[in-house]
Amino acid sequence: MKRARRTAGWALALVALAALSRAQETSVRAEVDATRVGVADQVQLTITVEGRTRDLAEDVALPPLKNLRLVGGPSVSEQVAFVNGTTSQSRAYTYVLQPIGPGKAEVGAGRVKLTSGVKTTAPIAIEVVPGSLGPRPARRPRPFDDAFGADPFESLFGRRTPRAEAKLKVVAAASRPKLHIGEPVLVTYFLYTQASISSIQLAEAAQYAGFWTEDVDQPKTGPAGERVTFEGESYVRFPIQRKLLFPARAGRLTIPPVRFRLNLARMSFFDTGGTVERATQPLTLDVEPLPEEPGFTGAVGEFDVKASLDRDAVALGEAATLRFTVQGRGNLKWVDRAPELALPGAKVYPPQTRSDLKVGPEGITGTRTWEFVVVPETSGALAIPPLPFTYFAPSTGSLKRMRTSALTLQVRGGAAAAAPLPAPGLTSSRAAGLALRSDLDPPRRRRPVLGPAAVLATLGLLVVLHGAMAGTARLADRRRLAAGRPATRRDVRGALGDLERARRGRLGKEEAAALIERTLHGVFGATAENGVPPAGERENAVREVLQQVQFIRYAPQLGDYSEAIRDVAVRAAEVVRKWA
Repeated sequence: MKRARRTAGWALALVALAALSRAQETSVRAEVDATRVGVADQVQLTITVEGRTRDLAEDVALPPLKNLRLVGGPSVSEQVAFVNGTTSQSRAYTYVLQPIGPGKAEVGAGRVKLTSGVKTTAPIAIEVVPGSLGPRPARRPRPFDDAFGADPFESLFGRRTPRAEAKLKVVAAASRPKLHIGEPVLVTYFLYTQASISSIQLAEAAQYAGFWTEDVDQPKTGPAGERVTFEGESYVRFPIQRKLLFPARAGRLTIPPVRFRLNLARMSFFDTGGTVERATQPLTLDVEPLPEEPGFTGAVGEFDVKASLDRDAVALGEAATLRFTVQGRGNLKWVDRAPELALPGAKVYPPQTRSDLKVGPEGITGTRTWEFVVVPETSGALAIPPLPFTYFAPSTGSLKRMRTSALTLQVRGGAAAAAPLPAPGLTSSRAAGLALRSDLDPPRRRRPVLGPAAVLATLGLLVVLHGAMAGTARLADRRRLAAGRPATRRDVRGALGDLERARRGRLGKEEAAALIERTLHGVFGATAENGVPPAGERENAVREVLQQVQFIRYAPQLGDYSEAIRDVAVRAAEVVRKWA
């Protein structure tokens, strides 16, 4: 009898241990709040992990979706309950889904990775009908609701209330409502918050039509908050982004709304934070046109100009560098052209541009310098006249005309130096009767030495011959192209090589555009000239590429043109391969 009782006791203990083991086993399930919805409705998907949530090896991922897209979530909630001395845990991941179109939809099988293995949820089929089906059915029972609809955990700690919606606003403020073309306006985006924010991102890239934009760096110490009253309520205000906008046309321009994504900070262990989006209201600016005047290229701000030479005097044939510098604050990146410089008696080469610019809240400050290489062709004093510069001053609402100081470059003549006299020792040696090596060697035939006039004549003859050969080749190319015959293979290879150089992006904007334009003219000749009526598909293709090249070449330096140059070089190469 005792042995039977002992056997029964062991059996009951094993059954209890098995039940406890099953109770502590982690389970995963997926469910939706409706399996038949309208295309205008939303579906709430909940994936629940019950048991020991510490068994989760990683966060739960969204299952594959068919005819559904994610519009919100996941929001994560956790519950812990003590029932009859047993602890139960549950963690729920909730997603908001939107149907894409009428028809069949499906939430695919989800895979949840646990430390003990992988759990899989069953797929869920959803029927999507046109329109909307109205209000949602009543909520499903929570994991720990008992048979009477009550959560035993609430008797200990009370019902867990959802987090109140955070009061957050994002506001755009412009430094001025009225300005001129090219005059900067500072737009500051402020966050007004009554909640703690962990991070902020742009929800989508902003498009500023009609403006040229520059980013203004935030202080390295981070934005400082201040308590303000906004719309009758107290907020903490932070500047989160600053943009410098330069209007490119006159009229009423609109700064579009900008949408930000705000991540809320976690306030407790069970609080998972959350993500909300806020957008600014559009702003309207009145932009006035600039005066028109010959020589005015659109510079707006407050500037000073100066010119200088790297040396006061040079020898005939040597080069000097003339620097023309614009310094001040304004739309300096629009100042992309130096005054025309032509000096009688000197060769002036196209300038190189150097910039030292800094973007700040008041505009762009710094300098732009153009360096001309000047090679005098005559000796004497080379006069460099004052260089003009005109800009629009918003402070006075008028044009200001400035000139640099006149400069003079002294050019020394290039007469040949006198031959050195014989050394005294040489004369005394001959007087003593000692023979030199040159006296003992047989006489040699000396080569004639050309004077400066003969050298110049020879060089001129070579230049004339080279020009005649090049002209003959160009005339032959034009005749061949006019007759509709393709360019020679040598010309096509050279043209593609030049276009590849322009595509690589190592040349400046003007230099690359000029190279592409010159290459197309060299390959297609009169076909690409302006004023020639289009005669076919080839001419139209060449003409379209040339129009893009000219736009890039003469456009103001408002940003990085490398991508545009790369695209037009690729297109020009395609035209050459197809039509040459």
